[in-house]
Amino acid sequence: MNGTDATPRIAITVGGHTYETRAVLWDLDGTLVDSDPMWVEAERRCAERHGVAWSDALSRAMTAAPLPVCARVLREAGVGESAETVIRGLVADVTAMYEAGAGSGADRGAGGSSIPWTPGAWDLMLALRAASVPSVLVTGSPRSLGERVIAAAPAGVFAGLVAGDDGLAHKPDPAPYLAGARLAGADPRYCLVFEDSAGGLTAALAAGAQAVGVEACARVPLPRDLGCPIVESLEGIDLARLSSAAPR
Repeated sequence: MNGTDATPRIAITVGGHTYETRAVLWDLDGTLVDSDPMWVEAERRCAERHGVAWSDALSRAMTAAPLPVCARVLREAGVGESAETVIRGLVADVTAMYEAGAGSGADRGAGGSSIPWTPGAWDLMLALRAASVPSVLVTGSPRSLGERVIAAAPAGVFAGLVAGDDGLAHKPDPAPYLAGARLAGADPRYCLVFEDSAGGLTAALAAGAQAVGVEACARVPLPRDLGCPIVESLEGIDLARLSSAAPR
């Protein structure tokens, strides 16, 4: 991509910074959906089913980690199942919590769904759709959960999905965000990424994208030394349509 197509461009102002944007790439857990409490609960249940004492240290070791890493941590702590079985169990538990409408997102129920959207996420998705700017979901969660979230989002928002079981290297490797930019049909330089973890922000910046950290539902505070703004939530983000001329 060279940024010379006629894809609609918008100026997105967030955290005092303005970005020229052709596509938005969304992290899922903790950024678009307040699902991190579900993963923590699933991890705790897995540990305790196998007689492994739950602890803050165990939880921290799995914070923002891809599922294979979570499975390894749990197995090293004493969970006597294969990595594949551990992952299937975690995904099954979280899927059940999605179906039950678990979570505490401020926009839970927006659009008639039980998904616990993070504060401001629903309105921002609507604004991007109105501006004809494509979104792509880029997540370490499995495709089954990503598809569930996209199905509950406003129709026409998402142009694609990059999932944790797609066979790509996981964040902080840039591969997922490079794939997301390709799905959006946009040069990574003109993609704006919303993330809630240091690893995700590192991946976005390594891909050459613009990045914003969102702390509303993050498990841990985000570092301030990555060169990108950190905002409290997705609320209050301003969009303005730009001309379709190629960016300089």
